[in-house]
Amino acid sequence: MLMTRLVGQLTGALRNLKVYPASHATSQKLFESALNLIREAMGGETTLSFSLAGNILLINDKPVPDSKRDVFANFISELGKRSIGMLVFRQGLDRDQVQAFFEIMAQDVEQVKAQGGVAALLAMRGISNVQVAGISYGGKGGGGMDGIPGVGPGVGGGSPGAGRPQSLESALPEQLIAMLRTDPQMVTEMLLKGAVAMGSTDEGQARMLAELDQLIGVSKVQGGSDYISQMANVVGSMDQAQGQWVTQVKLDNPEWRDVIRELLDGYSDEKLAKLIGDKAEVLAIEIKDDLALVEKLKAMLFAVPVPPDRREKVYPLLLPKLKKYGLSREDCDFVFGKVLDAKPVLDQYLADLQSRPAAEMLDDAGFRTLRWLVRRAEGCGPAFEGFLGLMSNPDSAVRGAALGRSADILPDLLAMERYDLVERLIDGLSLRLRQEIDATHYPWVLGTLERITEELRIRQKHGLASRISGNLADLLLLLSEKPVARDMVRILSKIDDDNTLQVFVQALLKEPVFELVAEELAVKGERAIPYLLGAVKESEDKTMRFKTMYVMNKIGAGVEEHVIRALADDRWFVRRNMCVLLGQVGGENSLQALGGLLEDRESRVKLEALRSMHKIGGAGCEPWVIRAVYDKDPEVKKEALSLLSRVGGEASVDGLCELYQRKDILGRTEPPEVKKLIIAALGGIGTKNAASFLMKVAKDKDQELAGAAYKTLQELMKKLKSQESAKT
Repeated sequence: MLMTRLVGQLTGALRNLKVYPASHATSQKLFESALNLIREAMGGETTLSFSLAGNILLINDKPVPDSKRDVFANFISELGKRSIGMLVFRQGLDRDQVQAFFEIMAQDVEQVKAQGGVAALLAMRGISNVQVAGISYGGKGGGGMDGIPGVGPGVGGGSPGAGRPQSLESALPEQLIAMLRTDPQMVTEMLLKGAVAMGSTDEGQARMLAELDQLIGVSKVQGGSDYISQMANVVGSMDQAQGQWVTQVKLDNPEWRDVIRELLDGYSDEKLAKLIGDKAEVLAIEIKDDLALVEKLKAMLFAVPVPPDRREKVYPLLLPKLKKYGLSREDCDFVFGKVLDAKPVLDQYLADLQSRPAAEMLDDAGFRTLRWLVRRAEGCGPAFEGFLGLMSNPDSAVRGAALGRSADILPDLLAMERYDLVERLIDGLSLRLRQEIDATHYPWVLGTLERITEELRIRQKHGLASRISGNLADLLLLLSEKPVARDMVRILSKIDDDNTLQVFVQALLKEPVFELVAEELAVKGERAIPYLLGAVKESEDKTMRFKTMYVMNKIGAGVEEHVIRALADDRWFVRRNMCVLLGQVGGENSLQALGGLLEDRESRVKLEALRSMHKIGGAGCEPWVIRAVYDKDPEVKKEALSLLSRVGGEASVDGLCELYQRKDILGRTEPPEVKKLIIAALGGIGTKNAASFLMKVAKDKDQELAGAAYKTLQELMKKLKSQESAKT
């Protein structure tokens, strides 16, 4: 059930953050899956809501009958811990907003409350498509339904001409526009009314911010260019503290950019510096990595809608607060967009690589310098090459430390979209797999390669992922007997490209990984069939043919159609191999195609076609086998006669009798063994008509043939007598 999967995914993604950071590939994959399920569940609706009514979970206001099941009970527990009575996802939700929601939810509950609650933190980060309301005890809506506008009871109340609405929730768009133009103070009072009723809580703040987002949406659509002054008047009508808080929350929100610009015109530089400083403090609490924090601060600062000269005026006022978070003067300059000369740092790092012990280049200080260069210096390539060189250091301890750091540098490369350096990292790690003599280092290498794989899949960088599969393809065959081979198979399976499928087929000949790759190919299903067929077509190795057939048997559906098409290949050995394969995987649909090959110019193809037809059709292939006994090739005749002894009936007896007597086909010069095979086939068919013909042959002038017929006839008569006795 979709909702069961969705609730389980939401809970799983949240609890995963207790183990892995949000940047980890596992977390990223869970965020992506959660977003896809939310969108699927939302469908064409504008919202998807989860609310609590006691211990009952409601989804879009409908109770979940089995709310006591673990999957739902766990979700209810997570909401309850945070005093959330309602959670709403809105259309427009994107990947970054989902991640931000989970990051906030994963923070310490008391710490979140101290910062104003979940709703406040969502609002501070400019997230309007995820909204929460607190648990309410009594009143309409049961589980906090009225905490979020546009959801639950009371939405859309009021009617044109019914007078002034009692709340913003009950106002129609045209009423809101009229009030914004004529009485913004009244709008502010109505806006604050619900929030004040809830007290100084995150629910009240969430309600107010949500209604503000609703207002600006309506105002933009129906208020024309006046929406900027209208919304600025609403915020300006609040008391000073409340207005500043709203301005701070929306400071870098692109939807509010024009309104914030107008509001900031009335702020002194000191007040503006305080707003930015308070916003920076929220980021500093959330982001512990100082280099990542600097990037976020810069992005936030340049999203604030003020002219460059005013930003410069604010700089000295903000400097003390930024330094409080551990930022250096260079970091502060970077945040404010000052162009930094990274060359001295780069030159010093390169000199240190030559002069300092390798281990020192991998300690916290040395590694931070490398990260700094990756994030700040476009020409950091030589420094990164120097780091890759440490992974090949003669000292095993240094190599191990460098390999460990390779996973730590990955987020920086991805954050700066330095995929050229990611490519070099992939090659460096692959080289280590090929050359490494210390087996304890393999987990570092493969762990980082797997993480890179997952990150590239999330970012849809399939070309780079194929670089990993291309490197691992050769190594899998080389190291198939090593324990790391299983890890390689797992990584390759995640990449799932041409390289992967090709090497999995080749690895079928490697016994240590045979079952593993066979299972992976079977899971790939029809996508793997062309690669498996390619191996069967070209291979003269019976073991390879057997193993590919084994896999295609596991795949089942779709194989037969591909093989039948391959029967038209110009190369005789390909046609032969396809006949053998159809004997393993074919059904009734294959009989007609195989029958057509009885006219093939190559006898080896005809032989395999006959054998496969017998395997597939049994007695049903009799007409084709009868036709084959007239083939000019002695080996084909012999095979057909041998098969008729097992599948033939009266029609075969007639055909065999005719064949035996036709001098234009079997004259006296025909090898006796062919006629002996006809005699044996008649005995195998075992009908009365067959016995009658054998009696005639037993009188043949050729004593050898007569003897063979007599001996066969004796056995046949015993068989017929036994059958008669059984009937009576």
